[in-house]
Amino acid sequence: MSNVYSYRARDYSGQTIKGQIQADDLNRAAELLRTKKLTILDLAPGHAKKQGVSLFKKKTVPVKEFSVFCRQMATMVKAGVTIMSSISAIAAQSENPLMAETLSDIGKELEAGKTFSEGCQKHKEFFPNIFTSMVEAGEASGALDQVLERMAEYFENQAEIRQKVKSATTYPSFIGVAAIVVVIVLMMTVIPSFATIFADQGMELPWITTFLMSISDAMLNYFYIIFPTLGVAVFLILRWSRTTRGRHTMQRLSLKIPKFGILARNSAIGRFCRSSSILVASGVPMIQALEIVARVVNNVVYSSAILHARRGVSEGMTLSQGLSSSPYFTPLVLHMLRVGEEAGALDEMLSKVADFYEDEVKYTVDRLSSIIEPMMILFLAGIVGVIMAAIMLPMFGMTEGVDMAMAIFTAWL
Repeated sequence: MSNVYSYRARDYSGQTIKGQIQADDLNRAAELLRTKKLTILDLAPGHAKKQGVSLFKKKTVPVKEFSVFCRQMATMVKAGVTIMSSISAIAAQSENPLMAETLSDIGKELEAGKTFSEGCQKHKEFFPNIFTSMVEAGEASGALDQVLERMAEYFENQAEIRQKVKSATTYPSFIGVAAIVVVIVLMMTVIPSFATIFADQGMELPWITTFLMSISDAMLNYFYIIFPTLGVAVFLILRWSRTTRGRHTMQRLSLKIPKFGILARNSAIGRFCRSSSILVASGVPMIQALEIVARVVNNVVYSSAILHARRGVSEGMTLSQGLSSSPYFTPLVLHMLRVGEEAGALDEMLSKVADFYEDEVKYTVDRLSSIIEPMMILFLAGIVGVIMAAIMLPMFGMTEGVDMAMAIFTAWL
């Protein structure tokens, strides 16, 4: 079991830095620091930072952080640094406890004589399947630096797309939450106040006012039932969506939603083409590559189509022929694959198709973002407008009654 050591050292520029490092003993910690070209000023046993309750401990890292790890590995290996030294250096400076712990364990595997890919296979929850397979292919071909470079570009691109989607959905989500809060406040504070006024007047109310008052009364009288029930329902839906069955159902539905279905389809095709291109270019056999891509594509419909194509390829069919039976791969994809197969440049053609569909995903996200934002604002304005109309309509009736009484009184005088 590795121990934690706190250190104070001076880097190559003369600056003093502090940090923590995991190692089996004090000598190993000093050795790891020296591999980072640090001059040790102080090194002593330390205490690991608390990581919280294990129930909530994450088993994966964000794609952005993993892409940074791939870039660091690619840079150091390309510069001639050994895998063991690269892993140790990244583990020592990582601010993510999970990454530091995993990489430290990988370092032990390397010291025991195992390869980098074998160490990755031991931590399948941390290293994606495509990364492990690519590293294994790179070790076999002696081109690990090139493989790591491709992986860095791949995960950087995936991180960019996810960030675009996240940015596009943040504002609409905020507007949606704001709409819910505004409706609850109006229904539980404003509507009851006007309901009392209207009841004192004993006037006949429009149907929309009566309807909203009924909802308001229910929310006031049964809030201790309604809100906990809604909270439990949301929790159960979110929990179900994380199960295998729920996730697959959501993935199938995502392809049928107008506009968003196109985004889900293009995203899956782009991920399929990019992953396949990298695997084929690295010398991974097609059958094995398709098995990996089926897990990477992140959509059960496309995974099933890819596995079906894999069976066809194992029987002697080409990739384009195997995919042609699926309605989810566009004619453009199939045509480009056939051209690549005939020209003997399937990996290059897959890369070009991936570029096209990844650009389509980014364009669609930007377009949906520009459409959704004003629609959400109009939606919020519409809800508030309906509530205000339900309040103002009876008041207009009261005003007309006052005006009529004033007219009768003036005529009598």
